[in-house]
Amino acid sequence: MTIEAIGWQPRDFAPEPRSGHQPVVAAGPRRRFGLKRVLIGTGVALFALAASVAAYVGVGLYKIDHAVHHVEIPATLLAKGHNDLLAVVKGPNHTEEIYVFHTMTGHTNVLQIPDKLQIVTPGGQHLPVSGVDLRKPADIIFGLNHLGIPVDRYVGVDLHMVSPTSSLGKLATGKLSVSSLISHPAGSMALIESVAHHVYLGPNTAPSALLSLTKVPAGHPVSVPTSKDSNGRVVLSATPYVDVLRNFL
Repeated sequence: MTIEAIGWQPRDFAPEPRSGHQPVVAAGPRRRFGLKRVLIGTGVALFALAASVAAYVGVGLYKIDHAVHHVEIPATLLAKGHNDLLAVVKGPNHTEEIYVFHTMTGHTNVLQIPDKLQIVTPGGQHLPVSGVDLRKPADIIFGLNHLGIPVDRYVGVDLHMVSPTSSLGKLATGKLSVSSLISHPAGSMALIESVAHHVYLGPNTAPSALLSLTKVPAGHPVSVPTSKDSNGRVVLSATPYVDVLRNFL
């Protein structure tokens, strides 16, 4: 009788491992898979962080856009502008800062306008710049254009009712440096959102102009030279002013 006749079939038997020896398992594919999971997880985390920052900035810009007020300015006044930005900030304790920003080839020149400088309104009146309502900047723009200072965009910030000890008050009075906000984007965005409720924008002026002001080196502006006329009004000093304006533009 043969082995096949009794129904027994040969099988492959693997040799039993000797005592104290374990079978060797290849670890290469598992390591590669683990490293891949780490890289994917890191990429997802970085993407989530970037998305969160973008969403925060986007929401902040949305709030700024809906908080600011828009001031109508006749188009005839803007036709003479050269994309220069006029910023008027009324702070607490009757403080007032008036700047014109002229940007070219990535560099911004800052011209500080004295608040007592006399300008001519469209009606022929002579008024100091500080005497004009910042919510109606057409008179300011007309007066500056009449003096040879072109303005195209406008930002007015009225903080005269703000407490001097608050962040907005310190910003308006110069005790809080604008440049210090650049290194703290979250705090800067929150403060700009608060400022936006007191802001008046002219036409052709996007809300992003508020963000651009944080990058302007307003700490060392060039002041407009002035003198007094026979009536005691503060007017431009002719010769020095021409040199200042030539360097500004």
